[in-house]
Amino acid sequence: MNKFIKKLYRFFLKKPIEKIELRFNKMGKKRACYICNNRFHHFSKWRGGTRAVPLWLRKLEIIGGDFDNFGCPFCNSTDRERHLFMFFDKLNLWSKMGQSEILHFAPETNLRKKIEQYRPFSYVKADLYSNDLDIQKIDATAISFKEASFDIVICNHVLEHIPNYKNALIEFFRILKPGGLAILQTPYSKLLINNFEDGGINSNELRLIFHGQEDHVRVFGESTFFKSLKDVGFIVNRIKHSEFLNEIDSRYFGVSEDEDLIQVIKPQ
Repeated sequence: MNKFIKKLYRFFLKKPIEKIELRFNKMGKKRACYICNNRFHHFSKWRGGTRAVPLWLRKLEIIGGDFDNFGCPFCNSTDRERHLFMFFDKLNLWSKMGQSEILHFAPETNLRKKIEQYRPFSYVKADLYSNDLDIQKIDATAISFKEASFDIVICNHVLEHIPNYKNALIEFFRILKPGGLAILQTPYSKLLINNFEDGGINSNELRLIFHGQEDHVRVFGESTFFKSLKDVGFIVNRIKHSEFLNEIDSRYFGVSEDEDLIQVIKPQ
């Protein structure tokens, strides 16, 4: 199929079908978004859902997202963003936002808007690659702020993209104030002990097959990842979904009940 035919197909067939499907989806009542409170038939899948995930990755028992209940058709929130809203509500973390200096990497749209409503003392939105003028270009492994600059760091599903992630952890520890906290979500394997990464996995195709996404540079092993947090000096407070959100119907709201909140604290 040449480019011209592809354009015709996309404009006259694919897009109209997608609009019709979206309209019918929004008329459903089987699922609901925790953030925007809209109800609909189903969440969008991440790249075809669990069935499209390579068998080898499925065998690794990776924790960190719901491929089959990914996107909200109304507010475009992702499962991992909705999950943070749930934890923040349950733990009343929002109350800390208005009195804090916050550093937020790869700031999600809905979470960013919610935090801004609390008018933090300062709110630095950071990303190494962004065209948004409100987001500062900051390398997580070489943060330009001085020691003890922030009360809160939010880094939600970013560490798996960073080659020298331990340097990022050291930087997070450095720029946090004593008693400050960081939210450090990342996918990890319950099967692996060590992190799985290799210099030979150096193309988008290979990274997709072995790491699950073209720009992921590893699959974290559960024990190695949590040891890395402790080695830096953090107190690890792993908040279990099964304990704190057990009343939530995870399938109805489109989140993974296996993913816990990874909250770390810099000692006083």
